[in-house]
Amino acid sequence: SSLLGVWALFLAFLFLQVGNGLQRILLPMRAESEGFSASSMGLVMSVHFAGYLVGAKGISRALAAVGHIRVFAALASTASAAVLVNAVLVFPTSWAAVYFVGGVCNAGVFVILESWLNDRATNETRGSILGAYMMFMMGGTAIGQMLLNVGSPEGFELFVLSSVLISLAVVPVTLSASTAAPVPGSGAIPLRELYRTIPAAVVGIILCSFVQSASTSMAAVFGTESDLGSSRITLFTSAAVIGAITLQIPLGRFSDRYPRRAVIMIVAAASCGFAVLGALIPTSSLLLLVVNMTFGAFVFPLYGQFVALANDWVPAEKRMATASTLVLASSLGAMAGPITIGIAIDTFGPSAYFWSLAGCLATPTVYLSYR
Repeated sequence: SSLLGVWALFLAFLFLQVGNGLQRILLPMRAESEGFSASSMGLVMSVHFAGYLVGAKGISRALAAVGHIRVFAALASTASAAVLVNAVLVFPTSWAAVYFVGGVCNAGVFVILESWLNDRATNETRGSILGAYMMFMMGGTAIGQMLLNVGSPEGFELFVLSSVLISLAVVPVTLSASTAAPVPGSGAIPLRELYRTIPAAVVGIILCSFVQSASTSMAAVFGTESDLGSSRITLFTSAAVIGAITLQIPLGRFSDRYPRRAVIMIVAAASCGFAVLGALIPTSSLLLLVVNMTFGAFVFPLYGQFVALANDWVPAEKRMATASTLVLASSLGAMAGPITIGIAIDTFGPSAYFWSLAGCLATPTVYLSYR
């Protein structure tokens, strides 16, 4: 019931994620036909997440100046225009620059929505509410990736479709009278201060963002390097995202009922195990799709659970500043993920994709057991 007042923002967010999901898989597929290397696409994706750094730092000031609805509309419109530029200028350097702008816009949207939801939530409901938020995020991404099959990556039609979907995100927010803007908190929370308050959440956000950005941005690159074919790549990338939808709310409720750190540690350990399994299964096996779906079901709820863990420990008046700092921490991990995986694939082959993810997931498991 606490989410009914922000239905327009959720609908807008769904449109935005469908457009972003299509673009996320469209760029690697187009890059393959253009002859771009895995490491160059890893750099493009990393620069995109570097834009999150700028967006997370500047969003609070923009909200205080003109309000949440205007900022959301400006971010969505800018992201929509950026997609069309990528359709015209097909070079790694231009894609990196334009996708950086897209990262700035996405970070702003995440800060707006996450701060608002945490303001509505309590410690007893936060995991479930953020699970619903992640379900919208991953569901939209999965739908967007499936749309790759309605056109050819070599043309411009799919770029236009992505741009149209992102533009539609503006409509529900600007026409709804029920959407209210959260009031930005006074002052920012430095990353170091938030780390002193709840170190497990900060470390976990960085590491799980590394894995999630790599798995959403570089899964298509893994598929092309493994010679899976266009339709099989779509199934592979969508499998993890579809899996992510299934356990968001159940695991969120589980973390509301039991000690949140312990639940997160178990989920991280399970994710690590499925990543190891993915590295051992031949890429030609259909079982790989099942493993990737199960991997996504466990790994993608981690972000919402770490956000919930952090907000359990901060006062209500610092929700906006906390959301901004968490997106900043997330962008650090997300920025390193794609370029690291791209270099690993170029150096050691496609199997390095899952081995790298497994190694990264082992770290928060050990750290949480220590905490």
